[in-house]
Amino acid sequence: MSNKEALLIRELRDSSAQWIKGDGPLNHIVVSTRIRLARNIEGIPFPSKANERQLEQVLNKGEILIKKKKLFNDFKIIKIDDLTDIEVQFLAEKRLISFSLAQSKYPHRAFIYKPDETISIMINEEDHFRIQCLMAGFQLEKVWEIINCFDNQIMNEIEYSFNEKEGFLTCCPTNVGTGLRASVMLHLPGLSIINKLNDLMSSISKMGYAVRGFYGEGTGFQGNLFQISNQVTLGLSEEEIINKLKVVINQLIVEEEKAREELILYSRQRVEDQVMRAYGVLINARIISTIEAIDLLSKIRFGIGLGIFTKIGYDTINRLMLIIQSAYIQLLNCKIMDENERDSTRAKLVQGLLY
Repeated sequence: MSNKEALLIRELRDSSAQWIKGDGPLNHIVVSTRIRLARNIEGIPFPSKANERQLEQVLNKGEILIKKKKLFNDFKIIKIDDLTDIEVQFLAEKRLISFSLAQSKYPHRAFIYKPDETISIMINEEDHFRIQCLMAGFQLEKVWEIINCFDNQIMNEIEYSFNEKEGFLTCCPTNVGTGLRASVMLHLPGLSIINKLNDLMSSISKMGYAVRGFYGEGTGFQGNLFQISNQVTLGLSEEEIINKLKVVINQLIVEEEKAREELILYSRQRVEDQVMRAYGVLINARIISTIEAIDLLSKIRFGIGLGIFTKIGYDTINRLMLIIQSAYIQLLNCKIMDENERDSTRAKLVQGLLY
């Protein structure tokens, strides 16, 4: 790894993304909003069919972009091939790249990012470019406005694979059309406690929306955190996709707020007990797994939303949910650790931020 890549990884390790602040609209329920655009370059095969020279062409075009455009003048680029496995996993844990890009074996993988981590572009993932905008709270319209501006700037420099009938052409047929995936991360402990969550999620899935875990496709559900995203990208405009998702998310927010009101009205002492027990375990544990820590942090986040727990804010919870991950912990401590050492270090890390 070059000195440049090493420095950038250290900067990302020690910095906090904009969304971690937890100060966005409806932050008591909505953790973050993300929109991702899948784009490919006209005349170059998709990464799965491209040869090494063609993949290098894609990377070169990405590098030229950030050198030429004022909009990208503070952006940085990291080449995945130059990183260790732990550093690549860390980038995925930080939600800067997908686990698909992290696990891919294509050469000339990279990502471009803004230092506050609101905008990033994965290069040579499933598609040539995966443009992402990620912000705190419920901000679908604002996120779309930002990412659309960047996409238009790129289109001024690069010709995308586009068909008048089908729209943007992508490697996966489900992304053909707008190439847009909008997702909202929700914290829904109230609905989980009153046993309404499964029925609601089943209904949402039948409506054509994907329900995934904290890290998206292929990841499990932890800490009552759910990503809800559109699956249809063809036949609808970007604005229609966003507006339809907004209706679904607003309904989930209403249902979660009702559940919280019901719990406070009829079971306040029980809820307070769960929140304070979670805090007690976290500040006294000597070893703790990632899964247990996230479950307990979820309960504290719930307590913050209900006004039960006032010692810390959403920013602390959001940051902890990232830095307790396996690769992140090892980078913070500058060494490779086995599971037992990670569990012990995780307990100390949590206590350091919660006391």
